[in-house]
Amino acid sequence: MFAQRSMRAQTVDEATRLLQEYVRIDTSNPPGDTRKAADFLAGIFQRDGIRVERYESAPGKAILYARLKTTLSPPAGKPIVLLHHMDVVPADRSQWSTDPFTPVITDAERGVGVPAEPNRGAGAPGVNNVLWGRGAMDMKGQAIAQLLAFLRLKRQNVPLNRDVILLAHPDEEVGGAMGARWMIANHYAELDPEYVIDEGGFGSRELFAAGKLVYGIAVAEKKIVWLKVRAEGVAGHGSQPNDQNPNDRLVRAVARLLSESDVAKTDVARPFQGRESGGPALRQAQGTPSSSRGERPALQPSLVDVMRARVGTFATNKFTHAIQQSTIAVTWLRSGVGDPPKINVIPSVAEVGLDCRVLPGTTKDEWIAEVARRLGDPSLKIELINESDDPIVTPQDTPLYRNLEAAIKARHPDAIVTPMLIPYGTDSNAFRPRGVKSYGIFPAILSADTIAGMHGDAEHVSLDSVREAAEVFFEALRATLAK
Repeated sequence: MFAQRSMRAQTVDEATRLLQEYVRIDTSNPPGDTRKAADFLAGIFQRDGIRVERYESAPGKAILYARLKTTLSPPAGKPIVLLHHMDVVPADRSQWSTDPFTPVITDAERGVGVPAEPNRGAGAPGVNNVLWGRGAMDMKGQAIAQLLAFLRLKRQNVPLNRDVILLAHPDEEVGGAMGARWMIANHYAELDPEYVIDEGGFGSRELFAAGKLVYGIAVAEKKIVWLKVRAEGVAGHGSQPNDQNPNDRLVRAVARLLSESDVAKTDVARPFQGRESGGPALRQAQGTPSSSRGERPALQPSLVDVMRARVGTFATNKFTHAIQQSTIAVTWLRSGVGDPPKINVIPSVAEVGLDCRVLPGTTKDEWIAEVARRLGDPSLKIELINESDDPIVTPQDTPLYRNLEAAIKARHPDAIVTPMLIPYGTDSNAFRPRGVKSYGIFPAILSADTIAGMHGDAEHVSLDSVREAAEVFFEALRATLAK
């Protein structure tokens, strides 16, 4: 018992210290320089006698790779990769009460670290043991949890039936081209994993369903479709309005677009069928003709249906809304002549940016056609700015998924553990097309405020949640790595 307490106290101390040090390293993207972060992680591994490899996908874009080798023979399978991104989104220092890269820990019991303006970036009254700073939640807190589990496998000489890799990379916050996707394109043979554990899901007592503790393990994500809509018209003097004002036409079209709250639903996230057949299998499962005679296979429950069956009635909030529907957000509007724009000039062009997150099963072309229908103006020009890979759903009937679920329920017997669709993008989507079973989870209970704080000026994470996640990761890994 004493040894267990001692080890836990050591982990608690280490979790706090390492997360403080990691958050202090400014990896804002842009520019996304991760060399100091890679140095920090390399020093930790080297002190524990773990060899590391480093790559640089572009100037300043450091990638760190550490590997624990199989100790059991024959190996049970290909590696497990613990994946995290080192880069973070920029922080507007004027909106933070403290420097976002000088982490503050609040402890209401002792009054430690609570600033004068507690709700602006550095804590809130009554919140214990919380670290505030850019990247604390997205995703350096989870990174430290993965790191501690990885180190514990080494320190305790846990038998390994396969290799375990910790991969820390840049560039996720701007699409991942120079991070995980670069590694896949240039060094995939050095990874070639069976499993990836990444960000995505989490535990919550409030966000998924009122009065229920729910842990979501991300097994799929929505398709990203970014669009620019352009209206062209006739320029003129503001004193003489005309019916060819592009601003008028675009505003009316966007109003029509947003007025349809019940967007086209293709609620059809289906089980992933294998390395080569993910896309076709997904489309067949949702009822696409499977032969020249137009025969359709029986529909299977969608991933959202599975979530509803396990969770019950979803709580009403923007997160659960985004899980259940394809969504459109107007993220920018551009018009006017001059800088600053002249108020008495009608411009000839107006544009709007649309961030669309589309449920699995709807293609890019189908979605663009739906947006055009809702805009209701065929003269508007729709341009595709960017799209993510078509979503693939990772199967849940695997040892690692079962062991993650078991480790969670061992700590919280009342927890509902469910596969989930996430409304945002992660680097897992780069691995799934290769047949890699990718699970996204921070396996700890997070508050709605913590989740909402990501990318905001009050980003924070409970240190207890980091410790709990480290424990769950370790137990799930140990069980999966057993002979």
